[in-house]
Formats: sequence, structure tokens, C-alpha cells
Amino acid sequence: MIKEYSIVIAGVGGQGGLTLSRIIAHASISSGLSVKIGETLGMSQRGGSVQSYVKIGRNVWSPLVKNGSANALIGMEPLETVRALRYIGPQTIIVLDPEPIPTIYNLVGIEKYPEVEKLLEILKNKTSRLHIVEARREAEKINARMSANILLLGKLISIERVLPIEKIEEAIKIVLGAKAEKAIEAFRLGLKL
Repeated sequence: MIKEYSIVIAGVGGQGGLTLSRIIAHASISSGLSVKIGETLGMSQRGGSVQSYVKIGRNVWSPLVKNGSANALIGMEPLETVRALRYIGPQTIIVLDPEPIPTIYNLVGIEKYPEVEKLLEILKNKTSRLHIVEARREAEKINARMSANILLLGKLISIERVLPIEKIEEAIKIVLGAKAEKAIEAFRLGLKL
């Protein structure tokens, strides 16, 4: 285990970013690690910007992630992932669902949503470790669209085994309770993608 590992989670309200940070935290604690979580909430109940910061390691004192130092970024929405650009360095792993979620401003024509290809180009210029996963579409195939966030975590763990799989699955059960079965199925699918 590395001395310290930081994960930034970027999305919009309703995508499960805060749930995802809690799953990672539970898995970290049950693995005997120290963990700190920080959250920046926009209008999270209304589809606004939400960022979570999870730092795990032997002795973690703060959830703050320095600019350019995130080990991983789980991007649940492309524009929100670009908004977290300051945390991305050349070695940052990005696991991204490229499906946009338009804001109310986009829907009523006040703002135009940027072209997804341009957003991806911005991210590719920051790191060579960008992994595109159509998480919502893949989760939908197993009737688990609400677990797209957890599918992205599975993809991250398949790239870099930061936490034991069994500890993450235990954490999913603790955090989600009765809803855990489909989420674990989505997590396992993410491990294979």
C-alpha cells in the first residue's frame, strides 16, 4: 500500500458521488487504513456540481488534495470532470463516463453544453491515463443504472488495486443495505471492463 492515495469524485447531484466516497471510506477502515473525506456540494439536490475528496493511507490527516496530485479521479460526468481539472496531474488515473448530464441552463437554452469530444481532449492533454467507460449504459444492461457510480469504482480497482475487492463489496452492503445486490453486480462488471 502506498503511503497515501487520493481520489477525487466529480459529478452532479443525484449520481451517487457522496455514496461512493462513503463506500471507499468503509472499505478503507475495514482494511485497517486511515481515511479522510471532504466534500464540495453545489446544488446537489438539483443536479448541481458535487465533488468529493477521499484520501486513504497509513496516517492521513486531511482530505485536501493538492493541485495536480490526485492519484485517481472518478468522473461521473464529463463537464464536471473538467471542472476538477486542477487536481489532475500526468500520472492521475481518470475513469470517466462520457455521457453528459445537461444542466437546467442547457435544457432551457441559456447555456450550450460543450462538445464532449472537446472535453475529452482537455483531459487527454492532462494525463495519458484516461479510461472511458460508458458506465450508465453498461449498468443499464444489467438493470442497475443507479449503480453506474459503483461500476466506475470497479473499473478503477481493476486498474489499480488500492483496496481489496472483498472489503469494497462488504462496504457496499453496509452503505446500501437492501439495495446492495445490484450494486455489487455493477461493481463486478466494472472490474471486467
